[in-house]
Amino acid sequence: MAEEPHRHLLDVDILDADEDEQLAGFNTTTQTVPDTDLVTLIERQARDTPDAPAVLAGDTTLTYAELDARANRLAHHLVDRGVAPESAVALLMERSPELIVAQLAVLKAGGYYVPLHLSDPADRMRYVLRETAAELLLTDAHTAGHALRAGSGPAGIGLIHVDDPSVGAPYPATAPVVPRHPSRLAYVMYTSGSTGEPKGVATPHRGVVDLGLVDTWGIGAADRVLFHSPHAFDAATYEVWVPLLAGAAVVVAPPGVRVDASLITELVDTYAITHVHVTAGLFRVFGEESPECFAAVREVFTGGDSVTASSARRVLEKCPDTVVRHGYGPTEITFAATSNLFHTPDSVPSTVPVGGPVGNVRVFVLDGGLSPVPVGVVGELYVAGVGLARGYLGRSGLTAGRFVACPFGVGERMYRTGD
Repeated sequence: MAEEPHRHLLDVDILDADEDEQLAGFNTTTQTVPDTDLVTLIERQARDTPDAPAVLAGDTTLTYAELDARANRLAHHLVDRGVAPESAVALLMERSPELIVAQLAVLKAGGYYVPLHLSDPADRMRYVLRETAAELLLTDAHTAGHALRAGSGPAGIGLIHVDDPSVGAPYPATAPVVPRHPSRLAYVMYTSGSTGEPKGVATPHRGVVDLGLVDTWGIGAADRVLFHSPHAFDAATYEVWVPLLAGAAVVVAPPGVRVDASLITELVDTYAITHVHVTAGLFRVFGEESPECFAAVREVFTGGDSVTASSARRVLEKCPDTVVRHGYGPTEITFAATSNLFHTPDSVPSTVPVGGPVGNVRVFVLDGGLSPVPVGVVGELYVAGVGLARGYLGRSGLTAGRFVACPFGVGERMYRTGD
């Protein structure tokens, strides 16, 4: 600084060589993942393990072959109704095997799905339908009334009752011939963010495939993952697509019920569930009041907000065969950016850290000039990697402000989290 007094302060590198090397080591996360789409991988799984259970719910079991065939029939129906590559199909459904069939069918038809939340006001639903230009709304017996209210605004919106056996019956069980590409959108999820204005995060197939196939999660064909999150939130991406891409089984929690400790215990015992994701708020409640509900689970994953050390320690004390994974990730990075595993109570520090980047994700803590800060210095968190969303649907200005050029990669973008 003394030698170059006219240099801007933000241009002065405050990291020495050792600190540069330390930060680079944090982001050594590269893994090889096939650059393909979700449909191709699920179809491959159906060919390789046709009789393996894919979806379990109550007395219902869908094998991979059955899931694939049912999705194919519905996909043909959607194509006949005008679904084409990169067209939006809205979903307003309860948790069920039919919901998973519907999501896969939309992708097989070439479109992307837009999940709507049952608790959303009708005006918000209509806003989403208008912005995505969705011409079809998939519904079921539980949500038909909500769907009629949501679909009353946009002209020409078509309702399809997915649980009506006649919908897919006339069509073949083979997949429709539709162009596929990993860069095409898989879904658009709407999040309010800090402004309260709904914005649609546009996530391509490539991001979901990468989430499912990196070795971070350790989920294999013998595992069973609980699906209980509302499908309009990105936790459902982990609960549905990660196990399906691993050849594991998705266990669907009963529709219309609030998940509590007793229900988790019952479902874990009934279906031998190995992996459960719960929000930080639920985890705090379960950890303080009923930590033993996770005793038979191999891993419980929590995050999305600060997790108390006391709740994590209580779970690990009461459940010595269970590990706790704490993670962080905005919807804009396809669910997960970082994760941290805790195996014993004494491994949990007083402030629970979010951990390091997951496979094929890089994270940077930067100052106002987009320069890295040393360990222990406050900065803003930026995220880059394969799972980065395309941006916000129809919001080029907002996208440009949050998905910025990454100074640490050629032609790469990174997401400015605001955290």
